[in-house]
Amino acid sequence: MKLTDSEKRMLSGEHGRVVAQAMDYLVQFGDAFGAERFVEVIYAHYPAEMSIYRGNVEDAVEYAATGARVRVPTTSSTLACDLDQWEQLGCPKKLADLQAQVVAAHRRMGVLGTYTCTPQWLGFVPPKGAYIIAVESSAIIYFNSVLGARTNRGGVFTRYSAVTGRYPLMGYLLDENRRGTHLFKLQLGPEDLRHEADYSALGFHVGALVGSEAPVFDRLPPSTPTQLLALGAALATSGSVTLFHAPGCTAEADTVEQAFGGARPKETHVVTRTELRAAYDRLTTIPDGGPIDFVTLGCPHYTLEQLRGVADWFRAAEARVHPDVRFWVCTNRMTKQAARWEGLVERIEAAGGRVVCDSCPVESHMRTSTCKEHGLKTPQVAAMVTDSCKMARYVGDLIGCRTALRSRDECLQAAVRGRLA
Repeated sequence: MKLTDSEKRMLSGEHGRVVAQAMDYLVQFGDAFGAERFVEVIYAHYPAEMSIYRGNVEDAVEYAATGARVRVPTTSSTLACDLDQWEQLGCPKKLADLQAQVVAAHRRMGVLGTYTCTPQWLGFVPPKGAYIIAVESSAIIYFNSVLGARTNRGGVFTRYSAVTGRYPLMGYLLDENRRGTHLFKLQLGPEDLRHEADYSALGFHVGALVGSEAPVFDRLPPSTPTQLLALGAALATSGSVTLFHAPGCTAEADTVEQAFGGARPKETHVVTRTELRAAYDRLTTIPDGGPIDFVTLGCPHYTLEQLRGVADWFRAAEARVHPDVRFWVCTNRMTKQAARWEGLVERIEAAGGRVVCDSCPVESHMRTSTCKEHGLKTPQVAAMVTDSCKMARYVGDLIGCRTALRSRDECLQAAVRGRLA
């Protein structure tokens, strides 16, 4: 790789051993993938080391003790528990105490304690064309597609980029790797894409077909940020999609032709309501009318307006969560504070629900492997209803429960009735 004078000084140790080591790792990484040079990153979304993984927190604490400091604004991804109400949520004390150690480690490094999968809802909105580095698949695809910022799936190298402010110029940072590969012609009316769950089902269907490539959606209707987030999160769940184009909704292509950069699509698919219904059916293993014991909203984390929608629904319905059902709405801690200010948290809690921050069921003590390690009942959940394909897919695999994909209002109705409507 060709290094600038300032990068050579970092590599030589002029800025300390930690920076030199980080640059060395990044140089080796870039060389392995044929990168010619580095680019300066303006923002990083950092992996929040989780206590459900052996050695994860200990590694974070050890790295912070080296004196490492981030050079760019850096947010943090989700934790394994809500540090404010871990006991009420059933998290083992040992797990919560270990997880809390990462907060001090991150503060020492200058990493912001956002602990969310949706940092964009907190104002971290990099401009189109900006080079960034991020973890969390739903955030990565949103940054790349909706905002037009440029990031790869950062993984462990996010740490080294945050410390140096550099990343090799490769992958989705390059123009030639951001072109569409597969065309999806949508034959869907307004009634087919009304809810975030519908967008999630669309993404789940398409992601399974394209794998790690870049789908292009022809005639995606005008969509909200939360709908596009749901679409991207599902694309990255059934596949490993990092970028999609939807002319009129995403940042980089005004037309389908521009999205493909003059090339022909590898494949063309037509999507109708039949394919959406199949995605719902695939992720629904609870029989109609069957009992449920858990309802989850907020994967990815809910916005303040979405929390208002939940609180308003309970007030309008004059309803309470069924006594046999646990109802979680997951969000980040800053949004929860705003929701408390607005009186929304109190309204949801008065109806029998919980507003959970920092975490979600997928990344929690309820995982089968974690339950076995800590002597907890397995499975922790028998039947979960959610409005997210990502949640339904992963809790089915990792918690071992039956699942149902439904719209938000249908999830709330199930929470009140204790059964799948």
